[in-house]
Amino acid sequence: MNVSITAAAHTYLSERGHEVVRIAAKDTYECSTMVEYFIQEGIVEAGDQTVDVEGLTVIYNEKAEAEIGNEVKVDYVPSQGLKLVAPTGVLAYAQRVRSSSMPADGGDSRCGR
Repeated sequence: MNVSITAAAHTYLSERGHEVVRIAAKDTYECSTMVEYFIQEGIVEAGDQTVDVEGLTVIYNEKAEAEIGNEVKVDYVPSQGLKLVAPTGVLAYAQRVRSSSMPADGGDSRCGR
């Protein structure tokens, strides 16, 4: 997957000491949002890929690659936080870098209950 980081996002991440971040997707098992995308502290898990983007290490999981496709951009807008943007549109906004203690996979089934 081709990962790009805007200058604003690079500055935001660097100033907060995030030299390694992980782009992740997970199934939510909810009717309204089937997949959640987020940015997490950079801990490599089984099946992850790693790329260097302008001096930052970006990890992404298999689910992110499968759902996002070939290209994703990390952007930062002060009023919107970090954003994950694909050619199809904004995947997630108002993001902060989540703790690595939050697993990227799993979930519970709430649809129809």
